[in-house]
Amino acid sequence: MGEIERGLREPVPEGLDYVKVGLGLVFVFGAFVFGILSPPGTLVISFGLMIPAVALIASAFQEAKKRRALSSPSANRERDLLSAIRNNGGSITPAEAAMETSLTVREADGMLSELAGGGHLSVERAGGALRYSLPGRQATELDEPGSAT
Repeated sequence: MGEIERGLREPVPEGLDYVKVGLGLVFVFGAFVFGILSPPGTLVISFGLMIPAVALIASAFQEAKKRRALSSPSANRERDLLSAIRNNGGSITPAEAAMETSLTVREADGMLSELAGGGHLSVERAGGALRYSLPGRQATELDEPGSAT
């Protein structure tokens, strides 16, 4: 199994890296205790302990922010997919959805299948590929003024 497939199956941990935050707080506590117990001339060491503390805590917050940015919420991804359907004339294939959104073909196919299973999209076979379309879009296009009824 390749690295990409393994990355798709393993969930990305969310939130802070509590090990880094914990180590940072240990350094802060050590600097505080050393500052209280040490003679006044050696407070430089206490400030030296603050450097790794700040670095560890800042790194944990930066990684958490980066993970939040990389994992876009499914609502935004679904909105992007539905916008792509609308922009594509009301119907789309998974490959077309992958070209117009940030989704892969596999992700687009899964999301489109899920929406079709929930009754939100209709599915039709066109030229060997599945085409997903908005069911209400076809009915409104037929009822437009100027069309023969």
